[in-house]
Amino acid sequence: MELWVKIAVVLLIAFFVYREIIKSAQKPSIQTSKAGFMSLMSIGGVVGAFTYIGMSITWVETRDLRPYSNPSVSSAQFVSVYDRGIIELNGMVIKTNLAKKGELASLAEKLVQECNGDDGCEAQKLFDYVSEIPYRTDYTSRNAITVVKSHWGDCDDKSNLFASLLNERGIDYRFVYVPHHVFVAVHLKDTAHVPFLSAKLTIEGKDFYYAETTAGGAKIGEFNGQFPYSFEGVYDMNRDQPEELSNVKFSIG
Repeated sequence: MELWVKIAVVLLIAFFVYREIIKSAQKPSIQTSKAGFMSLMSIGGVVGAFTYIGMSITWVETRDLRPYSNPSVSSAQFVSVYDRGIIELNGMVIKTNLAKKGELASLAEKLVQECNGDDGCEAQKLFDYVSEIPYRTDYTSRNAITVVKSHWGDCDDKSNLFASLLNERGIDYRFVYVPHHVFVAVHLKDTAHVPFLSAKLTIEGKDFYYAETTAGGAKIGEFNGQFPYSFEGVYDMNRDQPEELSNVKFSIG
């Protein structure tokens, strides 16, 4: 729910409280009126505060990879929509957990030191590091730093880490959400390292190659079985807004 809508609801509650105050003030006893006024003010404030807080809290979906042949229901966290990394996507509220810029700069630089500025090489080196981290299911969205330290994670954890590393190198990407899963699509200028038959999404004239972080030993561009008809949304974290699915074109080759 948009912030202005929440404010409007709180103001509406305040109006009804004020109306009751006016009614109470019309009583003959001044002492009773003052007591009623203060009581209603207190009640109105408490009701308004709890209403506002209540509307800012929601069940937030995290994405945990399950075998495609045996999907499980998605899990949920109870967090505020104002938490860092909360995105709203086609009616869903989803928790992301990227590292802050600079937190993984030294790790990213170390991983790509042999690439000489080739962004395709850099993206693949970062992808190799993330995809080789052991997969383990959890039921929360874990921060990229935590994933590095614990050396395990599921699809949203590993996507958070890969995206955070891409941010450190200035490489553009999108989060792609499908039922019970999320993966990354990464934009490359240097495509010599992607497979000949590569899966990609074209958005506003830019190609974003599939990067399935849960597949150890995979290459950027390898198809993970996810066609656009299953997409729940594609999100641009840098602009903090979803892509129009009608503008997202899929191709292999």
